[in-house]
Amino acid sequence: MTFLLLVSAFLPLAALYGLLFIPDMTTELAWLVMLDGLIGGIILWGSVIYLWPSQIFSPLRRLAFPGRILALIALVVVCIPLTASITASLYARKVVIALDYGNGWSLFLYISAMTALSLIIVQVAQVIGPRVLASMLVGRYHTPKEERRIFLFVDLVGSTALTKQLGDLGFQRFLTRFFFDIGRPISDHFGEIHAYVGDEVIVTWPFKTGAKNARCVRCFFAIKHVLDRNGPIYEKRFGVKPQIRAGLHGGEVIISECGDTKKSIVYFGDTVNTAARLEGEAKRLSRSLVASDDVLAALDLPADYGVEFVEDVILRGHDSPTRIASITATPTPV
Repeated sequence: MTFLLLVSAFLPLAALYGLLFIPDMTTELAWLVMLDGLIGGIILWGSVIYLWPSQIFSPLRRLAFPGRILALIALVVVCIPLTASITASLYARKVVIALDYGNGWSLFLYISAMTALSLIIVQVAQVIGPRVLASMLVGRYHTPKEERRIFLFVDLVGSTALTKQLGDLGFQRFLTRFFFDIGRPISDHFGEIHAYVGDEVIVTWPFKTGAKNARCVRCFFAIKHVLDRNGPIYEKRFGVKPQIRAGLHGGEVIISECGDTKKSIVYFGDTVNTAARLEGEAKRLSRSLVASDDVLAALDLPADYGVEFVEDVILRGHDSPTRIASITATPTPV
């Protein structure tokens, strides 16, 4: 959906360029400009959305914000002549490449400026979360609303020992790499990173989105798979591989936009607290993933997942017991 929206945005931008910089615009040339914009949008945003997140570009994605923007803008330099060549080859009756109509430099600077603005918006959305940005722009949670959501609290195992082993700075570097690596599997399973809290990440989904195809469970094991795959890198750099555990729960929450000078989307309610408590139960029981019976009842788990009901436990702040289960997967899904 994001890809289609961004590509579609290039069509009016192409039309605007024609109005601003091409004085003798004909119908045929107008279609050429629109075609060029469509092809350019597909090439550029295809690279940004599908190629940029790949393992090949992970070193560039770890750059500071200005470095990431410059690296992404460099794609424009490659995409503009590539787009022009493709447009020319498709428009065989009148071979006019993009840099031939209007002022070539004006075209280059215009596309670069529009793309840079779009990339900055995309990067800002990654900082605060695309859904949070969209919700703030439309004022969705300006007044509190109730929603059903699923929460996955993922915790790094043995962080105290790791801090002693690596030192404060070394552990922070370890944690930075850890949070970077788990981002892709979370987004691949439509999860939203609500917050990083110490060595813990809170992931959330609208209930139906997270329950569909057991995405919330698949997400956890996809994270484990990525960490296992990158284990040799961690051992080489830090001398230890990361291990995780998590608590999973879902239900009703109140969502509200809070703050003035710094705004955030905040979740209130027992559902969030219960998910956090279940992560604590995973630690107590020495299990990787512990889930409540409430969320398990809504999931259609594939055959390669194992569910073991562990016990009924009265969680802190609760009067009645919560039935909890341990979830395992063999083989680890990707």
